[in-house]
Amino acid sequence: MSTWAKAPDLADRPDQRAAVRESTAADRDAYLRGGLRPVECERCAATVLAKKNSPQHTSVQWSTESTRQCAVFAALAPGEVAESCPDLQRSIAAAAQDGRLTGDEPEPVPGPPRR
Repeated sequence: MSTWAKAPDLADRPDQRAAVRESTAADRDAYLRGGLRPVECERCAATVLAKKNSPQHTSVQWSTESTRQCAVFAALAPGEVAESCPDLQRSIAAAAQDGRLTGDEPEPVPGPPRR
């Protein structure tokens, strides 16, 4: 039978605690931003960060500037919401098809930062 154990807080080992925090921040950054590549909309030139996680799954990060620049979002009435932009989806599909967004970029290795 296994038991649950809480991870140590490392309060008595400040150097190790700092290393764990730094490693955790690096892992978080790799998870949230790893593999993202800029893709420009062929219609309005709004640029987003995107990555192919699989043939069926694409992650897209919009910036404030890209949402302002998007022609589809700009055409929305106040209070109206769009889940995505079909023009940008076509641009991302084209980027994936021609190899600019392959989905096979090496992901950063989680763990302590390499020095």
